[in-house]
Amino acid sequence: METSVCHTLKSPVIKKFCESITELARTSRGYFEPIQDDFLKAYYQIVEKARINGRLPEGEYRQKGNAFRDFISELIYIRSGGIYRLTDRRIPGYSERTHDVDLAYVRDATVLVAGEVKMTGSPRHKKGTTVQKERKTQSDLDKRLKEVKFTAVDLKLRYTPEEAIINALNSKNTFSEVSNNSWWMRWIHTSIPGFYSFWASRLASGRLDKKTGRRVDFDNPDLLLEKFRNLLKYNNAVGLFMFREENGRYVPVETERIKRERISIDDAVKDLIKFLDTHLD
Repeated sequence: METSVCHTLKSPVIKKFCESITELARTSRGYFEPIQDDFLKAYYQIVEKARINGRLPEGEYRQKGNAFRDFISELIYIRSGGIYRLTDRRIPGYSERTHDVDLAYVRDATVLVAGEVKMTGSPRHKKGTTVQKERKTQSDLDKRLKEVKFTAVDLKLRYTPEEAIINALNSKNTFSEVSNNSWWMRWIHTSIPGFYSFWASRLASGRLDKKTGRRVDFDNPDLLLEKFRNLLKYNNAVGLFMFREENGRYVPVETERIKRERISIDDAVKDLIKFLDTHLD
């Protein structure tokens, strides 16, 4: 199967990371769970160590999200048997002139699937003669979530046929359906494009406050899970992977809860492929 990932990355460090994890995607046949530990090992050894020691400038470090984008694209491509290759693209919205999305699948000028891919959080690291504290995933998560919610709805309003919107809002909805917003969820899941977001989130461990002895500046996994669950009200599916640093390495966090709630990366990839299969059948 052809591959077209990683080649746009300009940072040698980030490109090495991208090539490493996309190769993992091929060995796992497009499934993330079997390679999640190897993914974290590659991320820590190739990217984070360089960042922690001050050898990876901010401009290069920001490209990590592009590597993760290419990795998700490869998972989808491999898992679909080499059928669906999603790429970053600039596409027009309903109220916005354009949206820059990380993933898009277009057929006959219609955007059938779109999505965003995010890596959040960063470690404590050297910057010149100073040391920057670790950045929590929670620090700017609300802003990112709002952007993803708006993009999803703006694109769905642009590309969904008017009759589908009318059907979702028709007078046949019962009072209970209106009050519990089931009409909205029906529209989210039947409208196009199907919208998906993928997240690899580093959870900050925080620090001990010298005065109180309590741990502060840490990410709360319960709060994060609630926020990502609520994102399902706007996205067809959410693919989440959380991790934190322990003893000089990264380890997964809350994987069983994420699987139970069906917001894992593998769940989202499966739903995305099924959505495309249905609309291209």
